[in-house]
Amino acid sequence: MDRKTLNRLGLAAAILLVPGGFILGATLAAQRYRKQHAEGEAVTEEDEAAEGDTRPAA
Repeated sequence: MDRKTLNRLGLAAAILLVPGGFILGATLAAQRYRKQHAEGEAVTEEDEAAEGDTRPAA
């Protein structure tokens, strides 16, 4: 395959796959929030910050 064909294939893959990833991510996030809401746990900004912080506490 030549470079032009590979570039077109890459662009087509990005156009087709990226929106699906956004939809999947949004679906999983919504499911998580619904589950926590059903359990009676409120998600706060501190909870969100704690999930993203993997560093040990100093």
